[in-house]
Amino acid sequence: MRLFLNVTTGLTILAVVFTSTLSTISSAGIPDLEANKDERALSNPSYILGQHWFRKLNGSRALIDFPPAYDYLKNALSQILPQTNLYNTTVEMTLLNSSKSNAFVIPGNHLFIYSDIMEMITSEDMLFGLLGHEIAHLDLRHYERQTKHSGEELQKTMVMLGAGIAAALAGAGSDATTALWLGGIANQAENTLTYSRNQEQEADRRGREYLINAGLDPEGMTKLFQAFFKQALGRPKLEFLSSHPSPDSRMSDSFNAETKGTILSNRRTSNFEFFRASLLAYRAGIEDKPYSYLDQNIQDNDTKIFAKGLFSYLIQSPIRALDYLTKLENHNQFTDYLQALSYAASGQTEEGLKIINMRLDLEPKNIMFSMLYSQLTHSKPTNVRSDYLYEKRLIWRANIQYYQSRNNIPMALNYRALLDFSQGKDKTAQYLIKRAENDAHHNDKNLIQSTENYFKRINEAEKQEDLEEENFRLNR
Repeated sequence: MRLFLNVTTGLTILAVVFTSTLSTISSAGIPDLEANKDERALSNPSYILGQHWFRKLNGSRALIDFPPAYDYLKNALSQILPQTNLYNTTVEMTLLNSSKSNAFVIPGNHLFIYSDIMEMITSEDMLFGLLGHEIAHLDLRHYERQTKHSGEELQKTMVMLGAGIAAALAGAGSDATTALWLGGIANQAENTLTYSRNQEQEADRRGREYLINAGLDPEGMTKLFQAFFKQALGRPKLEFLSSHPSPDSRMSDSFNAETKGTILSNRRTSNFEFFRASLLAYRAGIEDKPYSYLDQNIQDNDTKIFAKGLFSYLIQSPIRALDYLTKLENHNQFTDYLQALSYAASGQTEEGLKIINMRLDLEPKNIMFSMLYSQLTHSKPTNVRSDYLYEKRLIWRANIQYYQSRNNIPMALNYRALLDFSQGKDKTAQYLIKRAENDAHHNDKNLIQSTENYFKRINEAEKQEDLEEENFRLNR
């Protein structure tokens, strides 16, 4: 059975995107991506470009929406970011389900990881190697430096970037995307590829420095390249390698680099295996025999049970998910969250609340479990602020449930509009916020109007950079 399978489209999609994007760039000129280096300012073209595509991809059917996985990844990044110039900045994360092995970053500090790449990444050190490499692209400002490299080549790069992301968003298959590397300088012209390969090598080396300075094992990056090399032998082409140096040359560079001792020989207990299992549980839905796929790719028994439970939940079999979870010998944040979701989905809300309350006794400020508590009890969510979209989604959903239970439809529509807008559904969001504003109680109007003004500011900034939705319309 092939669940969650992306829709395969023809090459027409690329022609449409290429034509519309190229005409847009030609008329508008190249944006100065270094005009403003304030990370999240709407006057920063890098941030606007990144946010535009970040919102679009978060509206994709391929989105992996399991909060504990994002929580783990945020904590993993927190070990690397202090070694960079990105310290105290927000690196937004999106996990996507795909049969392609890829990880990439886009301007404005946005990181994407495809589920399939976790087949190769079998240890936390390897994941840190990947994160170090991708964060180096952002820290070294490779997109902005590409601007200075060649305005003409940047035009081609932006066309390919826009086409690649739009193709992925529309669920394009290998016929439409094998020529694209979504993770950086995607132009296939040889001179740009050469420049891109130099950037990849620079990111490799800088990433190793991060790992060493963070007290993490730099050999994780070497293991990562070895895994890519083995996979490249068995596949026609890996997305991750299409504009990169060959795996063997990267391994050679890694082996030749000076290796320094790390300050940490034994790290704290990690939930890496459950992070990996979460992505593979989504990935299993693309396979004909999903449970066999999980058996083949996950060795640890508890982790395998969790992955099968998550997959069962995803195919709307919460009772089967609970059957798997009762076999666990050990529990953690991943298993407890899934168990609470499964109890709620099977109508056993009180059992789910017991687990949630147990977690909140340990971590009263845990956003995941506090927002889940609010959703299940229809109680008003605690007033928390977050810079991460995965946490905002939880907050918005909890508010939707609360205001619906109070029959305050305008406020429920306000948070529904925020959720839709974060997924690139601008027209739907604007329609909902107008409805909310028209019917709102006097006390709620200011908040609803601030949401509407937020939408306008984002859309106006995108319009100035010629990133309006109509400029990237797809032939669906």
